[in-house]
Amino acid sequence: MNRILFLIFLTFTCMPFLRAQDSAVAHGSDGATIKQGKPYSIQGSDLELITTNLELPFNIVVTTNGNFMVGKGKERALSEGQILKSDGWLISPDGSAEPVFDHVAMLGGKVVLVRDGDSQTLTGPVAFPNGLNIGPDGYCAYPDGAHARLMDGQMFQLDGTPILSKYTISMKDGKVVVQKEGKLIYLSPGEIMGMNDGTRVRGDGLIRKTDGTQFQLVEGQTIVIPGALVKY
Repeated sequence: MNRILFLIFLTFTCMPFLRAQDSAVAHGSDGATIKQGKPYSIQGSDLELITTNLELPFNIVVTTNGNFMVGKGKERALSEGQILKSDGWLISPDGSAEPVFDHVAMLGGKVVLVRDGDSQTLTGPVAFPNGLNIGPDGYCAYPDGAHARLMDGQMFQLDGTPILSKYTISMKDGKVVVQKEGKLIYLSPGEIMGMNDGTRVRGDGLIRKTDGTQFQLVEGQTIVIPGALVKY
C-alpha cells in the first residue's frame, strides 16, 4: 500500500472523527490565545485565564501551560498572539490562518498532507473514504466523476470532506495584509481588493461590508472572512 495512503487510512481509522463537541458550549469559549506568556480562554471580547484544561470542538484540548493537542496527536505550543479558534483554525499575528486538525491542502502549487501541524508533500496518489482521489500533481477525481486541478488554498479533511477556507485581513506595522488562497498579499495604500463574500478592503485599512457599512482597521487587528468552498 502506498505509504501516504496508509498514513491517511491509519489516521482516519484510529483517530476520533472530526466533529463538534459540546464542551465549547459548556465553557462558553470562542477559543484560546497567549497573552504575555499566559494562556487565556476567549469569551466574546473578554479573556479568562485558563486554570484547568480547556476543551474545544474538533477534539482540541488547550492545557494550562499554553499547549494544545488535537485528539491523540502530539502536544503543540501556542505562540504569543496566536488565536486558536473554536472552529479549529489557528490565526497568527501575521494574518496567516490554517486548520489545526489533520488535512490535505494545495499550497504553493504542491499537495501536502498536514498531520499534527507537520506537512509532507504527496509523492503518490491518495484515495479518500468518500471516493475522492488526489494525485501528487494536484489533479483530482471527485466522487461525482468530475476531474479538475486543485486551486491554491483548497483543503480537505482526511475523509475527503472539503474544508471552507478562511481569508484574513490584518493591519501590521501600518500595512494591510490579506491572506487569500493560501498567500499573504500586502496592499498598497490606494489598492482595493474584493473578498469572496463581497467585502472590499482598501490599502489604507478601510473595510467596506456588503451592507454598505464600513470601518477602519487599527494596528494589530485581524478580521476573518469566509473563503470559497470549491464545488465537488
